[in-house]
Amino acid sequence: MEDSVAVVIRSFQAGTGKDGKKFDSEYFSNIVVSTIRRLLRAEEIVKTIVVVTNGEEGNPLAEHKNKDGEYPTIAALKAIFPKEINEKFIIPHVCKRWGPNPGSTIALNQGAEIACKNASANWILNLSPEIQMNGYLIAKALSFAEQRNLSVVGFLRENWWERAQWNVVQNTAALWKLSLLQEINGFSEKCNGTGRTIQHEKYGEIPVAGMEDFHAILRILKKRSNQENSLRWGMVGRSNPLKWNTDFKPGSQREKRHLEKVARQYKVMQIYANEIFPELSFKEVMGKIFSCYHQK
Repeated sequence: MEDSVAVVIRSFQAGTGKDGKKFDSEYFSNIVVSTIRRLLRAEEIVKTIVVVTNGEEGNPLAEHKNKDGEYPTIAALKAIFPKEINEKFIIPHVCKRWGPNPGSTIALNQGAEIACKNASANWILNLSPEIQMNGYLIAKALSFAEQRNLSVVGFLRENWWERAQWNVVQNTAALWKLSLLQEINGFSEKCNGTGRTIQHEKYGEIPVAGMEDFHAILRILKKRSNQENSLRWGMVGRSNPLKWNTDFKPGSQREKRHLEKVARQYKVMQIYANEIFPELSFKEVMGKIFSCYHQK
């Protein structure tokens, strides 16, 4: 089977439609729509695009239906891409069980499941719309995966060397072999948050959540612990890292959520590593992970 990709994008505007909060059409057009248009130009590789939005009742991160009974993100997609949606090249989906974490693992798992049913893809690309992805970059990652026999490929982004967590695969932009995700039953819902928190000197109490990508890598390594080269993975983009548009409005909730997420990630990695490999130090776990690592 020739390599092909189904893309899963999580896109929502928290609280839109409630208490007069309007849908930000400018953000949607400049970020989400422009990302989708670039992917549409790569139809020889990208077989479908699933856009998952948050419609969980009572969730403060959720969107609210408009007067026509539509969620704003879904309504905007239907208005801009009617042909592509009709042909099921773009599939809008409302996740009714999102959970407390903005980067919902449930949304990712539902998106992958929908993609599997509607496309003959053998790779899943989880992508944040703020990442400037295109067909050339996807093809480059697929070629690298074939050359090195990799099951997971991440994309290095600008300033990737600044933080340890940006050196590992993250679902901001990550290509997963579908068979690998199926082997571990997708991403763990525990990564949506279980009520545990950590204390941060700047942001106070922050939930232990997110980094479901790192958690998945740990689980596959544990599952295949008796196999040599149990998980071959890599990162592309060393010489041309991705642009990551995180210039959110200063003081906005979107900016606050982003900064808190980045602040907690490394500590969350340590917590997950200790849970899955309690007999090893964090340094030993990272050594195990990077012994299977390839970069281009």
